[in-house]
Amino acid sequence: MTLALAKTLPELEARLESLRSERYGIAETVAEAQVLAEKVGDCEYLMARIRCLEARAAQHAIDVAWTSPADRSAPAETLLRIKALCAQFPELFNALSVVAATHPGVPRDRLALAIKQFRRDADALSKDDVVSLLVGIGTGAREAFEAVMRTRKAGERRAGMKSMSWINRDEI
Repeated sequence: MTLALAKTLPELEARLESLRSERYGIAETVAEAQVLAEKVGDCEYLMARIRCLEARAAQHAIDVAWTSPADRSAPAETLLRIKALCAQFPELFNALSVVAATHPGVPRDRLALAIKQFRRDADALSKDDVVSLLVGIGTGAREAFEAVMRTRKAGERRAGMKSMSWINRDEI
């Protein structure tokens, strides 16, 4: 299998491991083999390493593509993600916030139905109540963000590019 034909991450990783064992058997890790390859100028091994790293980065980029407002995931996939998020956050507010933030393209009434399905603490609420909470979280967060930005801009005008007064730089 040539490197040009290897397209999937497992194939790239297998090719890299093959090169490592053939050329750098004394190296215990890929990182050690990379150091040895750099010393001898082994371009083929280094390119295989770069392609593996690029494939891993591309795979991780795909993993978060579902958070895009333009994403059109299958309803089953969306429900699985919402179920996982609802289980991960014990407080209803946090679960609603995360679900709303990570599923901006899904209509709020559908999010509300999914949340009610996976959250026992939302049983007492109607679908319209949950929709209102989702809208309120989004609206409140936007208004708070804009208020902080307005305050910052007004503060900069008064103090001449003074840093945000509510941040203690010694704590950062």
